[in-house]
Amino acid sequence: MFNWLSAKNAEAFGSELAKLVTEFVPNDPKLGDTKRQSKVNYAKEKMLKRIKQFKQEEILNFYKTAKLLNAFKWDLKDAGYDQKLADTLASWILINLRAQ
Repeated sequence: MFNWLSAKNAEAFGSELAKLVTEFVPNDPKLGDTKRQSKVNYAKEKMLKRIKQFKQEEILNFYKTAKLLNAFKWDLKDAGYDQKLADTLASWILINLRAQ
């Protein structure tokens, strides 16, 4: 039962996904929209591979999913990324976590 509430792995994975974003999408306001979107799409490709792998390793319930997304969004916020990008990517991650 306590394993159901253990969200350490989910939180660590959320931070790992945020690190991928910070690695591939520079937080530069001078970056053009087209260039930024290209970098975001590349980061999404990398994240999608890890999401598929993580889904095979871990069973996520709503609590673990919430902790994962919360860690992801806070790590991006702490890195200085705007809320809109964090929310958009968090929604994209949720969709891909729930996809079969």
